[in-house]
Amino acid sequence: MHDLLGLFATTEVFVFVFMEIVIRIQPIQRVICQKAAWDDKVFFILLMGGFSIFGTYTGIELPSGAISSIRDLGPMVAGLVAGPLAGLGAGLIGGIHRYSLGGMTCIPCGLATVLAGLSGGVVFLLNKRKLIGIFQAILLAVFVEFIHGVLTLLIARPFDEAFKIVLAAIPAMMIANAMGIAIGIIVLERVLEEAKKHT
Repeated sequence: MHDLLGLFATTEVFVFVFMEIVIRIQPIQRVICQKAAWDDKVFFILLMGGFSIFGTYTGIELPSGAISSIRDLGPMVAGLVAGPLAGLGAGLIGGIHRYSLGGMTCIPCGLATVLAGLSGGVVFLLNKRKLIGIFQAILLAVFVEFIHGVLTLLIARPFDEAFKIVLAAIPAMMIANAMGIAIGIIVLERVLEEAKKHT
């Protein structure tokens, strides 16, 4: 657990830098402010899907082949910012990539990434297409990783090994993804505040 949290602490710095750079790109700003054309949204989906893949590669591979990571973060952000289709698109990119890597948890991990994007999109719609607050986003991240763990227990076999993986990886992933989504919301809120000042 200590090693996982150490890696994720370093990764959160990258999340902040990544978000700070991304929000300065004009197509992304239009997506955030809900003034995007379809090509802006496609670019956003590809970017968040790519970030999901990055999350996999910066994770820690456990002896079982499972990867503890922040893979679900990109799709969650995509869904929270641009709705279910964006979350689904980014989730499919990250999820299919994870599935292609194989291992006993490749199916539940791939599914969880898709569901992370869809969950963010559903919350976006329930919140009347407005960005949620930090506390709600943290709860979403914890919920998504809880579902990730449940899927692993339901699908991965042998069960004893799956249980060990969940105990080793999911608590750290809850913390890491919660921290990451909090950083993302802080950065996105600033973009929206600046946009209001110029309207």
